[in-house]
Order: sequence, then structure tokens, then C-alpha cells
Amino acid sequence: MYHPEALDPIVAFLRGIGMQVEYGEGGRDGFLPGVNIHAGAIHVDPETLKGPGDLLHEAGHIIVMPRQYWPLLNRNVQTDIDNILAEQTARDGVADPLLTRAARQGEFMSQAWSYAAVQHLGLPQECLFFPGSYQYHEYEGTHPMQAWIEQGTHFGLINLAQAGFTGYAGMFAYMGDNGLAPFPQMAKWTWD
Repeated sequence: MYHPEALDPIVAFLRGIGMQVEYGEGGRDGFLPGVNIHAGAIHVDPETLKGPGDLLHEAGHIIVMPRQYWPLLNRNVQTDIDNILAEQTARDGVADPLLTRAARQGEFMSQAWSYAAVQHLGLPQECLFFPGSYQYHEYEGTHPMQAWIEQGTHFGLINLAQAGFTGYAGMFAYMGDNGLAPFPQMAKWTWD
């Protein structure tokens, strides 16, 4: 596992923002090695986990949803979010903008949210951005996804700002001012 020393602080952080985190075999067979989602709870198997930042990334998919929907999220969180949005739209006749953002921009939001969490915890970004993470197996220097975020052009930054998690930053700083400190400082870690 890359940066095993980051696992305990990440788990404590996730539990501190109200997420359920369980250790054991439930972390196997997830979307990412060593981490799985069951009914909105993060399950981690340290024996097969590639990097503790993967917990943050999967948690990021959950936090872009209002808490009432967390128990409906499982291994394939994107499919679950799409299904929740479809059911809500069919019921109400119009798509909820929060659910639409989670369905369409959740991957970007999760990436940026994870980066901000690593910064907040004072951990090395390499616990999130390691060889093989985000489908980048070979690169020189800074991980390409980390560089995209740090250049201020990553789409997660504007989506987190528009959702009220953080202030506008990077090239998106010219697109609005919500009165919050700029990314990666976070005003909140979950919708509610």
C-alpha cells in the first residue's frame, strides 16, 4: 500500500464528518481494490488497498449527495446516483439540481474534494495520487490529476464552489464570488 501511515488519519477524518467506515473483508470486490461501499458505508480491506486516498475518493462520491440518500449507495455508486436521479425526476416531474450535479459532475467533485481533504489533513498528495491511480500508471514528476487540480482548471473546483463547499479558485475565480475562502479551503465537507 502506498503511504499506509495516512490510513488512520483518513479513517478518523471520514468518521469525524459522519461517515461510517468499517474494516474487513467487506472492502474486497469494490470498484477500487480494497475499498467498497455498502449502503452508504465505506468498507476497507487494508490487505488489498492500494492507497488510503482511495477511501477519500470513494467517500467523495458519497458526500456529493444529500445525506438522506447515502444508505442507497453501494459498490457502483455512479449507477446508484443515476437511478436515484431518475426516480426523483419521474416522481417530481423535474430533476433536482443537486442530484443532477452529483450525477453529472460527481467524479470531478470527488477528485477535488479528496485533494482538499488531503491538504486539510496535512498528508502528502501521493497518498491520493500514486502510480496507477486515476488510470495513470506511468508519468514523470507530479501526477497528472494532481497537476490539473493545482493548475486551477479542474472542473471539480467550480462544481464544489457552485455547490457551496468552497470558494471559487483558479481560472474559475473570475466566474463568481460566493463569499467563501477559495479552494482548497472548505467551508463544509458534506451537503448537510
